[in-house]
Amino acid sequence: MSRTRSPRRRAKPLRLLQFTDMHLCPDRSGRVKGVDTMESFSRCLEHARSHHWPVDAVLLTGDLVQDDSRAYLELAAIMARETCPVHCVPGNHDLPSEMDALLGQPPFDLSPVLRYGDWTLVHLDSSVPRAAHGQLSAETLEFLDDALARFSDSHVLLVLHHHPVPVGSAWLDSIRLMNGPELLEVVSRHRSVRGMLWGHVHQSFELMREGIAMMSTPSTCFQFVPGHDEPAIDERPPGYRWLHLYPDGTIDTRVVWVHGT
Repeated sequence: MSRTRSPRRRAKPLRLLQFTDMHLCPDRSGRVKGVDTMESFSRCLEHARSHHWPVDAVLLTGDLVQDDSRAYLELAAIMARETCPVHCVPGNHDLPSEMDALLGQPPFDLSPVLRYGDWTLVHLDSSVPRAAHGQLSAETLEFLDDALARFSDSHVLLVLHHHPVPVGSAWLDSIRLMNGPELLEVVSRHRSVRGMLWGHVHQSFELMREGIAMMSTPSTCFQFVPGHDEPAIDERPPGYRWLHLYPDGTIDTRVVWVHGT
């Protein structure tokens, strides 16, 4: 997906990679829905290293692990060689306290607000303990409102796990961000938000809503069939997304599908 852009853009963009819904297991040969999730994530990461490096930051947007905190240690070992920051938000299969403790040193940076030149990244925790759906607390919405006011001089990318708008699948939309309208109401009070980025749905989704690019990204392991009212596994391969964020507020982005070796 390519956003409208000026024909003579000269400024260097902020270069990001998003990986999501890795569902890593503590056993390196562990499988989820028949997929070796460690192998498929490693394959996506190596593909990105070959085709899209260097980048300014990596975004991991939830369900990093499959309900077992020991897998964070495996993730830390995989990402140890990175020289760019790795930013994370928790999903419904994550354990936020354990994630903070085990991914609390470089290259990981779990700060909720990150300034990169003309852009500010705001990370929101939409996870709800022992629930598949998402919810932003009143405190989180207040924090967002304050952050958008404080960084009104920059363009903003919001990053979270759960989808704040319906994606057209009854079962997935039943476990979306349940107070998505409240999030959008906060965003509507500010003019700086250029994009919203999430995972959770295991499929690619892109929508322009009131000038904001709204995007989900395929999982690095298995995908769900878009538009189905009941859960169904898609035949599409693992994937990830690259994003180029330009000083004029433009977002260029593509989903990359990683086929078998």
